[in-house]
Amino acid sequence: TILSAIFLPAFVSVGASGGIFGLIGACLSDILMNWRLLFSDSVGIEGKKNHHIMVVVFLVLDIIVNCLVGLTPFADNFTHLGGMLFGFLCGLSTMERVSPDFFGDEERCWSKTKHLFYRFFGIILSLVGIAAATIVLFNGDGRSTPCPACKAFSCIPFPWWEAENNKWWYCDDCSAVTANVVMDSETDFFDKVAINCPNGEISTFNVDGDTSLDKDLLEIKLPGYCRQFCDIGAF
Repeated sequence: TILSAIFLPAFVSVGASGGIFGLIGACLSDILMNWRLLFSDSVGIEGKKNHHIMVVVFLVLDIIVNCLVGLTPFADNFTHLGGMLFGFLCGLSTMERVSPDFFGDEERCWSKTKHLFYRFFGIILSLVGIAAATIVLFNGDGRSTPCPACKAFSCIPFPWWEAENNKWWYCDDCSAVTANVVMDSETDFFDKVAINCPNGEISTFNVDGDTSLDKDLLEIKLPGYCRQFCDIGAF
């Protein structure tokens, strides 16, 4: 989605989760527009007006679980959020509201006015949101995000209470970095390492004191060196 391209410009997101969250957003708009009917005695099974509350509870739980999954790598919460917001607004502007007359309840003038307001609100806010997001996207450089701290909404290193080198997963690109090494001609050990950092910079540091470092061990330690010597922000 556009939100994903704005806040995570270095990543390409694919999959059906954005469309699924769009359907969830449309369900939320349906519940909002028909709230009075869903929780009325005339619609509730056996007169239980709160029978449909379980639908709302499971829908909220579905949103929470999928957003928690979105905090892991390779899942994009910005796509989830963008799909749900756009689905909600499209639902407000296009979905037909069930008339209370169908159940024998007289529809009030205020109810009709509120429904028309929802429609115009959904259409206007959808168009304004898409236009604003598109402007921000095309004014960016395609490499940096206008809100670096917003990455925490889509990925959080876990467990956050563990040391930096003992986490289950990370939210950076250090696992794919490369490096150039300089050998000491007298000892044949590695003397310096120049890491090609994810932000495009090159960070050079000395490793002449580590005589056990070889090519295989360097490949293992390289992501840790990246997080130690490269400027990768909070992630």
